[in-house]
Amino acid sequence: MAVTPTVLGALRRFVPEYLKSSPALSADQRRALWAITHCRTPALGGRAFVCTDCSQVQCAWHSCNHKACPQCGRAATARWVQRELNKLIDAPYFLVTFTLPAQLRSCFFGPFAKEAYELFFTAVSGALSEKLATAKGLRASVNGFTAVLHIWNQQLGFHPHIHCLVRGAGLNDRGRFVRVKKPGFLVHLPLLQAAFRQHLRDLFQAHDWQVDPDVWGKNWGVHIQPAGDGGAALKYLGVYVARTAISDARMLRVGDDTVSFRWKNRDSANRPEICTLPGVEFVESYLRHVLPRGLRSIRSYGFCHPAARVKRMRVQCHAGGPVQLGDSTPVSAPPAPLPLCPCCRRPMRLVQLISPPYRQRGPPPARLPVPSSTDAS
Repeated sequence: MAVTPTVLGALRRFVPEYLKSSPALSADQRRALWAITHCRTPALGGRAFVCTDCSQVQCAWHSCNHKACPQCGRAATARWVQRELNKLIDAPYFLVTFTLPAQLRSCFFGPFAKEAYELFFTAVSGALSEKLATAKGLRASVNGFTAVLHIWNQQLGFHPHIHCLVRGAGLNDRGRFVRVKKPGFLVHLPLLQAAFRQHLRDLFQAHDWQVDPDVWGKNWGVHIQPAGDGGAALKYLGVYVARTAISDARMLRVGDDTVSFRWKNRDSANRPEICTLPGVEFVESYLRHVLPRGLRSIRSYGFCHPAARVKRMRVQCHAGGPVQLGDSTPVSAPPAPLPLCPCCRRPMRLVQLISPPYRQRGPPPARLPVPSSTDAS
């Protein structure tokens, strides 16, 4: 029986060989490797269930919930998409993508990687907020958008860019509701490109980062695309919320030395093609997309920020959409259903919580009796 190829299977197959070359891994990459290779194994603990009819015992091992793990993230993605869908307003939406030149991509590796990502987000949010407030088109000093970091392409290459889902409505400097005059026009693209380049250049100079001077004279990649009511764009961005660079659906074959997967050629009308990489190179490309620990890859700005609920409700009210009143705290997810017995097909009963080995502690050692003065005599 043929085994279905998976990303996790490829990683577990070639990680030992990759580690034999003693690669210069960061602490974040080592943490990700440990989590991925031990996900849903006894190393993370779990729960033991028993069938009350046939005494069948079954263990369900815990997930690692690491963002780089190909097995985790589906539930977090669904929750984020549903939460953001509840924030939609009745206005045109735009998907604005900011891409960095290839000359700056080396800044995202090494000890200052997290700081480079922070500067990237700061430049994007600063340029977009500035042009939404001043440039012809919207002129909303109180605007709102959601930024999602995406750092890979279809062939697992490193390609850092930020998608911003922009609301085409807001409040002007006098507090009045404004909306884009044309559903297909947000701001002038050359002005936004120049602002983005200038913001990042000022940030690099403030941090005394030296880069190739020719990069500031290039035409930076900024793309604006109308996104309708925003629902489809949110579901598209949800793929990058808590998912990895490649899914099992694209995997074709995991051989003895190579890994083959499917990818879409954007230059040929998304024509599907096959990419085959050596197993060790596949692991290296995969680990290249592990983000620094503590980096928030999804950020909300303006009235989309969780702390700006009053402004968001005001914009929603003026836009003519429904406004949610009362406590907006999300209801906790219902408990997971009990697994079914593989023999009887009846719900099993939880009998024991299994702690991970690194958390298990044995009983304290027996305390030796302290000799008294009578014993000493």
